[in-house]
Amino acid sequence: EGTSADRLAADTTPEEEKYGGTMRLNFNGATNSLDPAQFFTNQNYVPGYHIYESPVQVADDGTVWAGVCEYAMSEDNLQLTLTVRDGVKFHNGDTVDVNDVVASIDRFLTYSSTGQANFGDYIVDTQVQDDMTVVYTLSEVAPIALLTIGELKGGCKIMPAEIAQAHMDSYITEDSEIIGTGPYMLESWNRETDLTLTRFEDYVPFESGGTGPAAAKHAYFDKIYCSVASDQTARANGMIGGVFDYSTSILTAMAPQLQNAGCWSDKDWNGWSPTVIFNLSEANAGSIVQDVNFRRAVRACLDADSILLSTKTDPTQYEVDGCPMMPSSPYYNDILNQNMGQDLEKAQEYLEASGYNGETIRWWCADSDSYYTTALPASENLKAIGVNVELELMDVTTYEASYNDPNCADFDICCRETQKSYLHPLLSQFVSGYLLWDSPERTEIVERLGSTAAGSEESIQAFADFCTLLDDQVPYIILGDFGTVCWYSENMIPDRQGVDMYWWNSYFKAA
Repeated sequence: EGTSADRLAADTTPEEEKYGGTMRLNFNGATNSLDPAQFFTNQNYVPGYHIYESPVQVADDGTVWAGVCEYAMSEDNLQLTLTVRDGVKFHNGDTVDVNDVVASIDRFLTYSSTGQANFGDYIVDTQVQDDMTVVYTLSEVAPIALLTIGELKGGCKIMPAEIAQAHMDSYITEDSEIIGTGPYMLESWNRETDLTLTRFEDYVPFESGGTGPAAAKHAYFDKIYCSVASDQTARANGMIGGVFDYSTSILTAMAPQLQNAGCWSDKDWNGWSPTVIFNLSEANAGSIVQDVNFRRAVRACLDADSILLSTKTDPTQYEVDGCPMMPSSPYYNDILNQNMGQDLEKAQEYLEASGYNGETIRWWCADSDSYYTTALPASENLKAIGVNVELELMDVTTYEASYNDPNCADFDICCRETQKSYLHPLLSQFVSGYLLWDSPERTEIVERLGSTAAGSEESIQAFADFCTLLDDQVPYIILGDFGTVCWYSENMIPDRQGVDMYWWNSYFKAA
C-alpha cells in the first residue's frame, strides 16, 4: 500500500545513472550468521540472499524459473535435470560446475527439515552426467520440490563444493567462506554492529523470464550497508538525519518529522506474524506446557488486539488473524480465528483442568523490539489468570541457537515473529518448520500436503485438517499479521515485487 510503484513508474533516471552510491539500512538486531543453514531471521537472510543464489528461483506469482541452473522435469515428473548455466561465477572467481550444485543441495537437505521432507525424501538416485548436469530420480511425484529448493529465504543456496562438503556437520563462520554467486558479495562484517556488501563486478544479470525475485538482478548500488538500530526513536532520527536510506518499525508519532525531512513511506502486508510458542520437545517433558488444557488456557487469556497494538502502536498496521497462510492464498481459512478472542472465564476453567499448581513458567524472548513488545503484554495476560511467569530477555544469538536446539529445556514459552506463506503451506515454518511440536496426526497431514497437487481440493482440505488439529492441540498461537511501514530516503527508488525485501534493482534516482 503506498506510492513506490508510482514513483518507480514515473522516474526517468537513465539506466547508466542508476549505478552508484551506498544504500544504508538497519536491523533491530545483529546479523549472527551468513550461513544459509541459519537463515532464520531477516538480519541473516536479507543480506544472505544478496550473496547467494539458488539452483532455480521462484517468482512473486509462485512460478519457477531457471536460476544458477536451467531445469527440466520428465514427462512423468519423476526425473529432475539440473544443468548449470554457462559462465556463472563465484565471488572467489571460480566458475560454478555440477559438483558445486550437488554438494550445495546435499548440505541443504542435511540442515533443512523442509527441504528433506519436500525433496530429499523423494530422491532414489542421483546421477552426475557431465561437468554441468545432474539428474535426480524421484520415487514419486514431489509437488513442491522446485518451490522448496528455489524459495528465496529458505531454499538451497549454491556455494563452492569444498565449503559445502567441509560443513556438512558444522556451521560456516569464517568470512572467507561466505562465497556465493549473487549480485553482491561480503566486504566486511562486524558481528555485533554492522556489515557491508559490495557489488560483485563479475555478476551477469540473467533474464530468466520470471518476475519479482526471479527477474534479472542489477546491482545498481555500489554497496549495501546494514547496521543495528534496535530503538524505534534511533531509527527515526537516523532517517531524519540522513544516516539511513531505509527503515521499518518507526513510531507513528514521528511520521510528520520524517516527511518534513523528505522521507516517504509505504506499507507492506508481508505476512510477518508474532507468535506464542510452547516448548513441547521431549527435553521439556516435565513442563506443564505439555498439558493441552494449559495451552488452551493461555490462548483464552490472551488479548491479541492489545498485544499487537503494543508493538505497532497504530491499529491500521496490524490485523488479528490466526491462520498460518496469508489472506491472499487459496489455502486461507478462518478455522483458527474461532478461539482467538479473550475469554478469562474459559481460561480459568482450562487452567483448573490442567492441574496447574503455581509452578514458574519460563518465558524467553529475544532483545529485539518486536519480540519483547509481544512477550511483555502477553506474559501479563497470563499473570492475570494466576500463572506465575518469569520473562527473560536473551540476546538474539543465544536465543536463536537455543530455539533451534531440539534438546533445549531451558524455557517453556517463547515469542517469535515468523512469516506466513502465500504459495504453499509446506513453505511456511508454521506448518513444516517447527522443531518443538510433533505428533502422528501432524505427520499424516504434512505427508498429505506433500503428496497432493499444489492448490488442489485435496491439498486445500489437508491444510484445513491441519488448522483443525492446530486449533485443538494449540502447540503455538499465531496472533495476527503485521503491516510493515517502510520508510525511504527522498531519492530512494525501490524496485521489488512480492513479500521479500531484496535490494538489487533498487537505486537512487538522478538529481
